[in-house]
Amino acid sequence: MLKIRCSSIGALMSKPKSGSGLSETAKSMIKTAVIESIYGRFTEVETKYTRKGKMLEDEAIKAIGLITARMPKKHIGRIENDWISGECDFISKSCIEDTKCSWSVDTFPFFQEDAEKEVKKAGYDWQGQGYMWLYDRPVHYVHYVLLPTPFELLGFNDSAELHIELVEKIPLKKRIKTVVIERNESLHEQIIEKVALARVYAADLRGEVC
Repeated sequence: MLKIRCSSIGALMSKPKSGSGLSETAKSMIKTAVIESIYGRFTEVETKYTRKGKMLEDEAIKAIGLITARMPKKHIGRIENDWISGECDFISKSCIEDTKCSWSVDTFPFFQEDAEKEVKKAGYDWQGQGYMWLYDRPVHYVHYVLLPTPFELLGFNDSAELHIELVEKIPLKKRIKTVVIERNESLHEQIIEKVALARVYAADLRGEVC
């Protein structure tokens, strides 16, 4: 039975051009999920942007701990319910938190308005709703963190002065921007409705490849 990863809920919930069914973005995501379920998960295409996020995830969590006077630890372990599955970055008794490492000063949302727009554009608000549903927490925090880019990730046109030296000159507290997402049960009901549609669509797709 198809279950949607929290990271894919934003795609699932994207609005179709007309009607209330599945968008083309959602259909594309479901097609990939169907093929993966039959033939195994694909190797994800890794870019320097995603590599930075993976390489500095622990550092980003430590940075948030320094600013908030806590000692957060990376959470490990995927959980699921009847509809979705997910694995958040770190969790406490009162909330769930995720880190997003920005590639550069140019891509970091220094202003709250921009951070909130980016969260919605990337579907992180829906991802957060999934996490809160799975882990039974009332609030989810998305932390954008700007850290110096590892030198080995810099390409020919990437300036060490901009990616490392400039970043280090900016106070750490100014290099973290947080967006708060509150739990909304009505949105969870909307997710259930879309997953039900996705399962019907996935069943039809399997008939073509099995």
